[in-house]
Amino acid sequence: MTRKRILVVDDEADARELLKMALRAPDIEVIEAGDGQAALRLAYEMRPDLIMLDISMPLMDGWLTCQRIREVWDTPIIMVTASSELEARVRGLELGADDYVAKPFDIDELQLRVRAVMDRARRRPFIERPARYTDDHLVVDIATRDVMVEGSQVTLTPIEFDLLRYLVQHPNQPIPSQDLLQAVWGESYDDAEATLRVHLHHLRRKIEPDPRHPRYVRTERGIGYRFQTREA
Repeated sequence: MTRKRILVVDDEADARELLKMALRAPDIEVIEAGDGQAALRLAYEMRPDLIMLDISMPLMDGWLTCQRIREVWDTPIIMVTASSELEARVRGLELGADDYVAKPFDIDELQLRVRAVMDRARRRPFIERPARYTDDHLVVDIATRDVMVEGSQVTLTPIEFDLLRYLVQHPNQPIPSQDLLQAVWGESYDDAEATLRVHLHHLRRKIEPDPRHPRYVRTERGIGYRFQTREA
């Protein structure tokens, strides 16, 4: 029997234990994380078949964790929250969640939803964006957020890394400036192109062999930017 692996993410140990008890079955293995960062690491290392993701967590909430997971993996996600409001459900689905469970949940209903989501996932095509870029000059690891240039660790700001991550995951294609702005800052910053240029200027200074003539982060005039891989 092939066991399915489910990652339960909640900052409250009691809530994680309740979900583990509800999901317990001979063909299911449950692993757990207490925050969003730990969830990203386990998603990368353990490749779960399903993620049960609480929304209200400190540091990195469920919304952001869902977004980060979906940018790299197509793993099914069920959002778990104390709110049953339609707005919250819609937001989760827009971020890429597959389903939504409100607390307190009925165990039988939860088990049915979990089985249904995993069954749908089994039938859909697998999609995975690049989780790592490597060449003789630059190494970018999306899951660990590590960047190496010529073998040395480079420190990027969170904004710089998020820009680089988005570009690396959409290689060798023009990315409109608006797409970069909304992916990193959200819709409220969709007119801040001057801010985008400043951050990309600093990013190039840190990763490019010659920032004046970028090898990787290239400007697409009239459109935006492109991450150019060495093999393209």
